[in-house]
Order: sequence, then C-alpha cells, then structure tokens
Amino acid sequence: MKKLSFIKMTAVITAAVVCSGCIPHTELNEKAIVLAVAVDYEDEKYKVTFQYYSPTGIGGQTPVDNSQPNVLTSSGEGENVYEAMEEASFKCGRKLMSGVIQIIIIGEEAAVNSVDKVTDFAESSFQSRPDMLIAISSGKAEELMKVKFNEGTVSTQKLRFLLDNAQANGLTVLPSALDYYITLETKQQSICLPVLKLIDDGKSDASEDGKTIEIDGGALIKNGRSLGMVSAEVTEGIQLLWGKTTDISVTVQREEEKVSIRLSKVKVKIEPIMEGDTLVFKVGASCRGEYLVAPPHHNNNDEMEQKCGEQLIKLMKTAAEETVLKCGADPINLEKTVRHHDYSLWKQIEDNWEETLINSRFEFDVKVEINRLSMED
Repeated sequence: MKKLSFIKMTAVITAAVVCSGCIPHTELNEKAIVLAVAVDYEDEKYKVTFQYYSPTGIGGQTPVDNSQPNVLTSSGEGENVYEAMEEASFKCGRKLMSGVIQIIIIGEEAAVNSVDKVTDFAESSFQSRPDMLIAISSGKAEELMKVKFNEGTVSTQKLRFLLDNAQANGLTVLPSALDYYITLETKQQSICLPVLKLIDDGKSDASEDGKTIEIDGGALIKNGRSLGMVSAEVTEGIQLLWGKTTDISVTVQREEEKVSIRLSKVKVKIEPIMEGDTLVFKVGASCRGEYLVAPPHHNNNDEMEQKCGEQLIKLMKTAAEETVLKCGADPINLEKTVRHHDYSLWKQIEDNWEETLINSRFEFDVKVEINRLSMED
C-alpha cells in the first residue's frame, strides 16, 4: 500500500514538472497592478477609474524612478462594476492585478445608490486585501483619482498617509474592507466611512497641478446605502464610542484664554440596560491628559478636567444623536455590545432593534486626570 501511494505521488509530481512549462502566464510588466479604484454612478451606469502602477515610470530608467510619474489611470463604464473594470482593462491593454489595492473611493452618487454593489467585486475576488480602505468622495470619485501627488513613490501613498494620520489623531473612523464586510452581518448594516474632498484652488504644492485632497467628515451608511454626510465632530464621537481611538486633542476655554490638552489612554465602556421599555446605554470613559502649552495657572486642574470631560461628552452625545437616535443607524456596533453583555436582553429586543435604537437613551460619565505639568515643562 505504501509503495502504491509513493508511485502515485511520484506520478503527480512528475506531471506537474512536465506540464509546468505549458501553463499560461503573464509577465509582471504586462499587468496593470491596481493600487486604487474610484467608482462613480451616473445615468444608471457605473464608471470606474483605477490608478495602476507603472514599474519603470514613464520614461524612467530604474524600477522606481521618483523623477517620473509611477502611476497611470484608466477608465471604463458598464452596467455594473465588473463590466466597467473590464472595459478599463481593455483600454489600458493589460490584465488587472487587484491583489495590492490600497483604497476604494466611492463617488457620492454611487454611495447613495448602493455601496454594496460597488464593493461586490472586491468581496468576491480572491485577490482582495481585507486591510484595504474604503472612503466616500464628496462629489465624483474620478476627480480624486486623477490628482498626482508629489509625495510618496505613488500617489496612492499620499491618500493612505492622510487617512492613517487622521485616525491616529482621533479625527475620523478608518474602516477597512473587512470592517465593512462585518457590518453586513448585523441588522442595521451600518458604518461611517471617511469623506474625501477635492480642493482645486491651485495653491497646493503637494501635487503637480496645485490640487489637494482633505478629509471632510464622514458618510453614514445604513443597509448598504449612504444616508448623507456627517460632520467631523460626529466622526470624532463615533471614534470614541466605537473604541477606535485612544488619543485625542481638545481645546477648552478658560477665562479669556483657550487651552489645548492632549488626552491619551482613552478607555470607553458601554453598558446596556433596560429601564422600563427604554434601552439605556450607560457610557463610562476615562483618560489622562497633558497640557500642550502651559496654562495660566497650574493649580486649577479640577476645572480643566471637568471642561475636558464635557468636551468628550459633547462629541459622543452628538455622534449618538446624529446617527443612532436620528437615523436608527448603528455605526458603533451597539448590537454587538448588547449581545455580549446580555444575550437574553438581545433576544428580547432583536425583532424591534431599529425602533429600540431610535427610542434609546445615552447616559455619560467621564473621568479625566490631567498631569500637573505641561509637555513643555
């Protein structure tokens, strides 16, 4: 029996070696290595513009020549994203390699129509990266894809730096494709995606044509569609409630002076309980603080700690009001919170989850402890 198995294994290996020279393949320089994809929706058709890597730049003499643009763009249209991607592939004359996509930017109209239909191609592709980012464009996504930044080896890196830095500073939620797909398994299918806005005033020196891109709040997604834009204040509050940030800067008014304080080690815990027929989310938060500049008086920390706590409560309260209580959306995954805290409670309210959310209540308790010395001392 062992001898027979060995013979079979040898035959398989031999066949693989003999046939390996016959397997069709494509040279790397014949492929379009897609780095970023922009998807717009207009006149009931999808338009895809993708940014792809040019291994030797345009006229460059080395594999990566920073003196030359290392990315090109190609566009296509279709009844769905697949068809549009295929047409764009035909136009650039290369087979698509989508395994290194770093970001998908969805145009404002495409997001209102259906975010799910845009992300379908990435979800079903075996090449897709779970850590690629998804963002919404204020206006057409195509325009953002054509900005050629000077910073970074390729233009896509600049967008990645911009989004990563915004999340590190607690300014916006930065969901990956995996985060988005997980929301599809929840009842409200809600998430808040960062919004990118094109600034075309010709004053920026970060790109070849004076254009630049900035983060402009977020887009609230529910049941696979955008409900509209929310402010940066709301995205900051979502970051806090969702536990996606541990550091945030606040500015508080003290007498006639504004004082900036860096809050770190932010910890937020949400406890759901039923009070009569109302679901109440008791939100507890704690953090440490440091003065970014020396305050007028070091002996008034109690007042400053109270003001910082009020700022955090304002951010979280605004986020809850504009998303959960106003729209019945769940971008901070309260469903998971209730499930894990009290599964019997979840089964009690599961069938009326959206109505329960809209009629819920939030209570906040925040503790801030500020160091006596400023960062400059």
